[in-house]
Amino acid sequence: MTNKIFGQEIQIFLDYNTPIEHIAFDGVRFGQQFRYKSLDEIGLPEKCSFKIKPIQYSSDTLFQEKHPIETHDNNVFGIISLEEAKLLKKGLQMVKMYNNLTSLEIISRLFADNTHSRFAEKMKNLIDQALLCQNQNKESKDLDNHYTTSHQ
Repeated sequence: MTNKIFGQEIQIFLDYNTPIEHIAFDGVRFGQQFRYKSLDEIGLPEKCSFKIKPIQYSSDTLFQEKHPIETHDNNVFGIISLEEAKLLKKGLQMVKMYNNLTSLEIISRLFADNTHSRFAEKMKNLIDQALLCQNQNKESKDLDNHYTTSHQ
């Protein structure tokens, strides 16, 4: 007897300027057989760019050695594997959490085993953009803080 599991998955648009609080919602699944039964229960942030992807599993595919290749279709690179999407999310989170890392340091931490070396090359430019954006935001906030404290 084959059991089927149906649901939906949130795929956040992943790019260099995706807010860190939105990244956490990427990959969240919902439906009758999941923790969250509906999209409303999840509590996505306002102005979050996402799409809903239908998912379906059968007990046969869950217990096979070789799972079907799942993809993330809502990102700057187009269609990528879920494994590459995880690396992309980790890289974007590292940019936002660790101000002192360079893009080469982030890439070397993410791709220590060289399994996804082609994807690492693609990601380096995106990480560079994310770092630049992060630095510009930081400089803008520093200027705002300087202006408000010196003009009070």
